[in-house]
Amino acid sequence: MKNLFYLTIAMLLVVSCQKQNDTSTELSNSELKASITSPYEVGTWSGFCSAAISYTFDDNCANQLSIAIPALNTYGFKGTFFLVTNWSPNWSAWKSAASNYHEMASHTASHPTMSSLTTAQQTTEITTSINVINSNIGKKPISLAWPGCSVGNTTLAQQYFVGARGCSGVIESNTPGNFMNISSIICGSLGSVKTNADFQSRANSAASSKGWVVFLIHGLDNANDGYSPTSSTEFKNSLSFFNSNRSKFWVSSFGGVCRYIKERNVVTLTQTANDASSITLKVTDNLDNSIYNVALTFRRPLPSGWTNASVTQNGATVSSSIVNVNSTNYIMFNALPDGGDVKLIKK
Repeated sequence: MKNLFYLTIAMLLVVSCQKQNDTSTELSNSELKASITSPYEVGTWSGFCSAAISYTFDDNCANQLSIAIPALNTYGFKGTFFLVTNWSPNWSAWKSAASNYHEMASHTASHPTMSSLTTAQQTTEITTSINVINSNIGKKPISLAWPGCSVGNTTLAQQYFVGARGCSGVIESNTPGNFMNISSIICGSLGSVKTNADFQSRANSAASSKGWVVFLIHGLDNANDGYSPTSSTEFKNSLSFFNSNRSKFWVSSFGGVCRYIKERNVVTLTQTANDASSITLKVTDNLDNSIYNVALTFRRPLPSGWTNASVTQNGATVSSSIVNVNSTNYIMFNALPDGGDVKLIKK
């Protein structure tokens, strides 16, 4: 059974990340190639938010530990840190960050231009990085960032990762065309995102298309602490903005968003029992449960005669909320595919 921690974390978003009075934030069944029994809907993004936001950080920069992680922790946001394993990472500090569920991901072993290497050399870079991170963090990375934005052998990368990040500078769609070359936008003095206003502008553009914006950050403040340093003040102000707009933006790790998308696009939800006081659902997918363990957000109109409801999965109460969409009251809840029967219970 999938790790229920991720269900608990995702549940915290159900109440805060909802788009009331607007049905434009969910994908239709025909777009998903999923199987969702009517009248249920699955959110394009967790909590039916309008856009997904990921903060990603490269190169083990020291200020990521001293500035970025504490700032993210202030709001409960999770970042992705792409580590170069041969560059003497502070493994104790990174392991501590991972224990708080920040994502430790691969930026290869030595940061080469992957496109210039043979397949065998690229394999060594990737597998060495995976093994070293797993040895020091206690968990294999599921995401890769191509060093220098030079995309290598994507067929090879697909054998090891759920997603790989490039940096073409555009906003991603809600289903990337190539999971092994997902776009990101470079931040800082040499990038196109320098200020809080720039962060907000990219995020609002993503929301208009139900898209995903991936920010690429190296050092913070200090030019000697990484390429294209980003102002910590602007970075922190952007976090405050997203915290104040949780109803619109879902902030999650790079790997978390990749997994949500892939689960969402193949999920099956069926109603297996229904009486006057409860409804039983089965939520499944065809993915590896050891990797794909992110809860999805669903909703349905409250059944006739119901004014409220509670939700359980596998017998445990989970968070849910009643939201009003176009004058109709919905029960909105998160469910973990393959996490056990979901029950909606009339209150």
